[in-house]
Amino acid sequence: MSFQQIAYERRGAAAWVTLDRPGELNAMTAIMIDELNSALDQVEADPDIACLVITGRGRAFCAGADLKFVLGFPVEDREAATAEFLGEATRMVSRLEALSKPVIAAVNGIATAGGMEILLACDIVIASDGARLGDGHANYGLLPGGGASVRLPRKLGANHAKYLFFTGALLPVDDPIFAQLVTRIVPVDGLEAEIDALTAQIAGKSALVLRVIKTLADAALDRSVAEGLEAEQHANLGHASSHDRNEGLLAFRERRPPVFTGR
Repeated sequence: MSFQQIAYERRGAAAWVTLDRPGELNAMTAIMIDELNSALDQVEADPDIACLVITGRGRAFCAGADLKFVLGFPVEDREAATAEFLGEATRMVSRLEALSKPVIAAVNGIATAGGMEILLACDIVIASDGARLGDGHANYGLLPGGGASVRLPRKLGANHAKYLFFTGALLPVDDPIFAQLVTRIVPVDGLEAEIDALTAQIAGKSALVLRVIKTLADAALDRSVAEGLEAEQHANLGHASSHDRNEGLLAFRERRPPVFTGR
């Protein structure tokens, strides 16, 4: 499948999706959102893909919605057009968050507004040392429309999130405010190699285990400790007879690498 505003490629067991509007700082349009949904369909359907990497081309990861595109909404249809666009964006970001495979953000540059909302839906965030992050909606009289009002306080804490919301500041990625969001910071010329090494490490694990752990971890903050422990025990009951669990234990006993099948 060919795309206009993203690039899709396979690198070993990883799928790489690159936001590909560098002249517009990879700002999102309806076309880009549709193409991201198509890419997510491919990743979810392919059992040979272990994880997804999302990055940007040029000096930005993603600067949010393309405001020139938004300004093109007809005045007489502004509310309906806005609701449709933001609804599609929210659903796409939620699909990214709910993907059954690990999602890694390779943050090559600026990530703000909708770009930050994409980061918040990723499982792991690896950033180049020159990246700058923020919310930015308030700078243009806008409200978050892709989930930041919900996810940013959960990821950073309420006070840090409000600072970003209220100021619209674009801060260096090594600012302490992002300590709970960004997993690692690496030199920009080493970003792809770092991600390649990480995806190779993930690819050697059981897809079944990764899927169940992701589900448990994502639900943990919405559960009490007792509910979380019960869910973990329930997951283990079903997992006890899985191929991958028994293969892992057999490989341990035989002192060899396990051969997982995702079952």
